[in-house]
Amino acid sequence: MQTYLDLLFITNVAFIITHELDAIRQGEWRFFFAPTNLSDQHAYRIFTALHVPLFVLIIWNLNSFPFQVGFDIFLMVHAGLHWLLREHPLIDFNNGFSRFWIFGGSLLGALHIILLWV
Repeated sequence: MQTYLDLLFITNVAFIITHELDAIRQGEWRFFFAPTNLSDQHAYRIFTALHVPLFVLIIWNLNSFPFQVGFDIFLMVHAGLHWLLREHPLIDFNNGFSRFWIFGGSLLGALHIILLWV
């Protein structure tokens, strides 16, 4: 049976998926592949393709309580990393739209993890 906590967690997943779509739009692969000799096109393709196993892992574990807790923690750590790297020249999420998905997901992750323990 679906509960409000399930809906909240699925919303968390939707936030990170939307952020990852934005990450492709923002060229985030340039940050991750900067130390390599890969062409921009090749790095883009690898970065994008790696999202398939990532999304499979997330979808496969949607109903796993330990995964949900870990995912909520990840959302908060992820937002912290984006905050720390906000001035990095290869990170281009310095707009309200991008920040909404990053920090909104973090807040929803915190809310979800709190409600799991209440």
